[in-house]
Amino acid sequence: MASNILVIDDDPAVRSAFKLILEDDSFSVREAENGLQGIEMTLAERPDLIFLDLRMPGIDGVETLRRLKAIDETLNVYIVTAFATEYMEQLKSIHEEGFQFELASKPLSSEQIRNIAQIARTALSQEAPRVTPHKLVLTLYVVSLNSETRGLVEQITAALANLYDPGYWVLNVVEVLGMPEKALEKDVFATPMLVRDVPEPVLKLLGDLSRIPSVIAAITTEARGVGSQTIIV
Repeated sequence: MASNILVIDDDPAVRSAFKLILEDDSFSVREAENGLQGIEMTLAERPDLIFLDLRMPGIDGVETLRRLKAIDETLNVYIVTAFATEYMEQLKSIHEEGFQFELASKPLSSEQIRNIAQIARTALSQEAPRVTPHKLVLTLYVVSLNSETRGLVEQITAALANLYDPGYWVLNVVEVLGMPEKALEKDVFATPMLVRDVPEPVLKLLGDLSRIPSVIAAITTEARGVGSQTIIV
């Protein structure tokens, strides 16, 4: 719900009017008397909607918009000005640079102000959650694929299937027993293939199946990010 609104305008009467109208509709309104103060307030707390004037002392509204979008390009900025014609070339230029904003002419009626805020509130409430698909590539090196290790593979597979959608995880099982020049050194299988291919981090189980819970815990943790895990059993 869009409840946090920032009004950036050098005219205290304009700021007071916006505050009075919007707080009557249960919005929380903050006021900034110039662009630099508005930028500081945005850094302190991200607004759901910004009403921005153009002609202000110090940096004007165009430069304020540029700096605001540098902080967060998704900020919802509504430029409200009586000087759109004067700033039209600058506004066209910044729009061509890819900066997104809305534009309205002063004075706005109370109904127009409410409508803009309500539209922003509705759009925010209907916005779908942003879900970033994560892909996990898990490589399991086993001394030999016996009944115990098969059980481990089944448990890991079940955990992955519960955490990830199909296509977002891969489980590779490598049987070390069939590799040439195998040796066990410092709890890691030291073969030319493993030295070259095993990435970090490595969970070293080395046949200790009592540590299966730690494997499942590692997979669960990895579900919050993107990457690869390697387990040596």
